[in-house]
Amino acid sequence: MAMNEALERAIAAVTAPGKPFEIETIQVNGVDFIGFVNAPQNLRELYRSGLSHDSELYVYEDDRYSFNEAWQLAARVANKLREEGIQEGDRVGISLRNYPEWIFAFMGITAMGGVAVAMNAWWSTEEMIYGIEDSGLKLLFVDRERLERISDSAEELGIELVTVRCSHPAYPEWHDFIADVSDEMPDSTILPEANATLLYTSGSTAHPKGVLSTHRAICNALLGWEAAGAVGYQMTVNPDESVQQPPPQPAPTQPQFKPATILSVPLFHVTGLVVQLLSSFRHGRKLVGMYKWDVEQALQLIEQEHITSFNGVPSMAYELAKSPSLKKYDLSSLQSAGGGGAAMAPEQAKEIDNKIAKGASGTGWGMTETQGLATSIGGPAFATRPRSCGRALPPLVKVKAVDEEGRDLAPHETGELCIWGIQNFSGYWNNPDATKDALVDGWVYTGDIGHLDDEGYVYITDRKKDIVIRGGENIGCQEVEAALYEHPNVAEVSVFGIPDQRLGETVAAVVCLEASTRLSEEELKEFARDRLAQFKVPSRIWLGYERLPRTASEKIFKRQIRDETLQKLELEN
Repeated sequence: MAMNEALERAIAAVTAPGKPFEIETIQVNGVDFIGFVNAPQNLRELYRSGLSHDSELYVYEDDRYSFNEAWQLAARVANKLREEGIQEGDRVGISLRNYPEWIFAFMGITAMGGVAVAMNAWWSTEEMIYGIEDSGLKLLFVDRERLERISDSAEELGIELVTVRCSHPAYPEWHDFIADVSDEMPDSTILPEANATLLYTSGSTAHPKGVLSTHRAICNALLGWEAAGAVGYQMTVNPDESVQQPPPQPAPTQPQFKPATILSVPLFHVTGLVVQLLSSFRHGRKLVGMYKWDVEQALQLIEQEHITSFNGVPSMAYELAKSPSLKKYDLSSLQSAGGGGAAMAPEQAKEIDNKIAKGASGTGWGMTETQGLATSIGGPAFATRPRSCGRALPPLVKVKAVDEEGRDLAPHETGELCIWGIQNFSGYWNNPDATKDALVDGWVYTGDIGHLDDEGYVYITDRKKDIVIRGGENIGCQEVEAALYEHPNVAEVSVFGIPDQRLGETVAAVVCLEASTRLSEEELKEFARDRLAQFKVPSRIWLGYERLPRTASEKIFKRQIRDETLQKLELEN
């Protein structure tokens, strides 16, 4: 049987009427999408379903919280927000490390109809002010590091702060904030099309864009991963037979281990929020957090907490595989390991597969704009196609490549990759022009350049957007350039990505200085640190006095500059 025919039969069997993944047509903004009949109507309903799991939701150092305890704490947050005058649709921000309070705040905000603004915890003061003003926050939960960055501006911004794991005489502290309120979840009618989240993502503009998503998009995305797994399972059994309830993840090699994963990336990132946190409510999966990423601690946690799956950026799984301490720990509970958000080099995939994934390594591709859902690849398919990020996840997602006029391209023809599906975002906050460019007839134009092969496997070969992807985190080159241009000695600057074995890419800059001025690389880096999050500060800066190369239209010729810089790096090595 041809692969496509087998796939279509498996999809039909899994999504048939009466089955857990039964599908229906749902119209959103005039576009007919595929949706799931049994998807939760909103995130509140998703959280309520978690009460059926008599197990732990989140473990953080010595703190352990069950699904029921998380629900009660979220209810306190929701009730207190109501008391504070927060209405449905109002934006409430979270700017914390991956503390347990992050999760309870997010649950409470979205369960009472508010829009959770998951602010990048690495942002500088200037970036935080931009996010607060752009989103129109009514209230912001902050920890000590974020409080130090924003406290001097809070009064001028007119925003209420709630401190977490720290105190300040001018603001209520978390425990006081939720004291003396009911732990019964307040009533609220939240329609599927209501806005739920606002996440900021860097792109080709000087400021990050706010990605607005609905409850419907997020909840359908969660079932999208499960359904795709069910379709794959169906194909391995018999595509002509119906599967009543396929497992949502690979059957455990040792059934005594309950589903558990490490929260390996920040919760403000779509991978941490949707892929790791919110999907845990579906399976009763335990999530184990860390103060910050540490390879040795991660190995300890895999053994101590019986972690069954690991999903971060590719560099993290690779660091686990390469750790000299690897053999000190019992990793027998681990059934799968992989990552997404950045390219996984073939040598990384091979190392992960040989040492920790037991034939179940994998990767995927998605965006903040698609709830992280787009493609996936693992197992034998990944072993034979290590440079592919997988196929569109059935039945929700479609992927195509288009030319500059928007015409669909044939297999192996290179163009801009586009993602279709009900999981796509609603638009960019306060930016209708950017929304119009990115969302066309239900398709998200990703800015990634690549092609599909004859079997639908996607290959990303270049980037249309002017961004650097450092360890899975998008960095807008124009944003970095704008910060460097603020230095009076900088005449011209070009920012781009250079290869990095661990992170995939890091930020680099070539700078032309004003004549008769002096500036060192470290001085310019220090200048940038005052204006940018640390991860956006260039790791390498080349300084000179020659005018930067230009194209025929007198634009700075970034591609030539980058190519010349890569040649320099090769000579250095």
